[in-house]
Amino acid sequence: MGEAAELLDVVRGAEDSGGDPVVLSIYERYRPHYNASALLIWAFGVFVAWIASYHSSLEIRRVSKLVMKHREMRLQREHEREQQQQRRGDNGHTQQSGRPRSRSNSPSANGENANGSGSVALEMPSNSSAAEGGQERTIYQSRAEADSSGAAAIVTQNVAPRHDEESLELTSAHAFGFIAMASTSLLVLFFFKIYNVVKIMYAFGCSGAFAQIIVHPGLTMLFRRLEWERPLMPMKWLSEEAATRESLRGGVKGRCLSCLWSFFGPLFPVDIAAMIISYGVGATWLWVAFTIPHPDTITFYWLIQDIFGLCMCMLFLETIKLNAIKVGAVLLVVAFFYDIFFVFVTPLLTKHGESIMVNVATSGGPPKADPSWCEKYPFTSECKGGDPLPMLFAIPRLFDYQGGCSMLGLGDIVLPGLLLSFASRYDESKRLMGLVAGGSGRVPNNACPDAGSGKAASCFLCCCCRNGYFGPVVVAYAIGLFMANAAVYIMEMGQPALLYLVPCCLGTMVYMGYKAGELKDLWEGPRVIRAADRLMYGEPHVENAEEEDQGEERQVLEDGMCNEEAEMT
Repeated sequence: MGEAAELLDVVRGAEDSGGDPVVLSIYERYRPHYNASALLIWAFGVFVAWIASYHSSLEIRRVSKLVMKHREMRLQREHEREQQQQRRGDNGHTQQSGRPRSRSNSPSANGENANGSGSVALEMPSNSSAAEGGQERTIYQSRAEADSSGAAAIVTQNVAPRHDEESLELTSAHAFGFIAMASTSLLVLFFFKIYNVVKIMYAFGCSGAFAQIIVHPGLTMLFRRLEWERPLMPMKWLSEEAATRESLRGGVKGRCLSCLWSFFGPLFPVDIAAMIISYGVGATWLWVAFTIPHPDTITFYWLIQDIFGLCMCMLFLETIKLNAIKVGAVLLVVAFFYDIFFVFVTPLLTKHGESIMVNVATSGGPPKADPSWCEKYPFTSECKGGDPLPMLFAIPRLFDYQGGCSMLGLGDIVLPGLLLSFASRYDESKRLMGLVAGGSGRVPNNACPDAGSGKAASCFLCCCCRNGYFGPVVVAYAIGLFMANAAVYIMEMGQPALLYLVPCCLGTMVYMGYKAGELKDLWEGPRVIRAADRLMYGEPHVENAEEEDQGEERQVLEDGMCNEEAEMT
């Protein structure tokens, strides 16, 4: 406004002096022709879906690496044993021409055990420490060593005991309940406009996920690199012995320590540091959200919001398990119609023709005033609204003075992500059980009937689906999300992303399972996943898993794990 007043004074001065008139040329401010943030939000959404699903099968891959490491060590021992036998044979041939060779009375002098077998006992503990309450468990024993009369080489892993609350297997009832709760929450936000409550819940809820996924592992790695072990040791004042001793003495201190011990268990300095950092970042993000108008233009705000969303998606897929396509199909189909209804149908039912989904996602809809007016007077009531609600990923439009951002809801990540996580865990379970059965751990391309023939080069499934289901389903997710983003700009309105994601992801999984002859097993719940869980944890570690026959795991092992062409070592 100050520049406009100065310009007006110049014009009036030129008129009063009788000089040449002042010519003003008004140009429109620059706006990019293409929205680069749409491409960024697409790439980021695909990355989050991939990394969260891939992370959900981390424990299975860790056990597979232990099995492979043990196999390599066993082969190395056999090679060394053959070299020793060859050297003994050469020495025996030389001593036959000279003095006789002395023999040792110890049966282990030749590298063999007391039973005359060449097997040597071997234990390979995992990274889990016994101090964390884990228990050592045998997870692999080769067939040749198991049949030998000597001590069999085994691989062991310290597996922390699983609790029911740490993992949940979805059922059809959970699917319908989830959609009912999501619909109720969306309607409450639309009618009551309690967006600040959502921001508070998001800030402190995601701070815990941020601590668990990024901050705590990062600090632990840093302290180990610095060889500083004190932050990684439990605090003595909150040990079980101290809590028990003070509780027996009575008093306020004893009751407090007893409550802290029962609630937190052993407490480490690195845990406290991680919580302080994470909740400090969350509180700062919340302060920016409440004090600055349109904070989505601030890099710190939208960057932390996206990082929080990434951690929440990873923690969700790590905790919530989908062990059958049947349940996933129910959930995704119901969510498919849910998304369509709240985006396309609700404008026909609301008073002002508003889409409930778009209205809630933008905190009440875009500002009613002109963008130029809101740029000058951002605190007026007509300029409020349009800020992305923190239940989604958001990247602001680049180099656009009018603002705005590209958005992707967290539900568009975690709901298809359940299917991606299922595919990842299924592939990794097949690899693990194949290794245990004596095979190479390679997942075959059963979806392509021409695999191994000359026609395989021209077959799309053979070229793109060589390593199981996970890769093709991720590609299908990327295609579906790209179609959703393209539809936004073609139709110039918000789109329900699940309208494109569900057919792509679920259709790809079902089609590949049908071509591989595994659809029935995938639909009811793969035996290989339950067998891998029993192998690692001793019992199903999910809440609602059905009790299976004890002979099922043995059958899975003997079958070589679902048509795998095992390459016996």
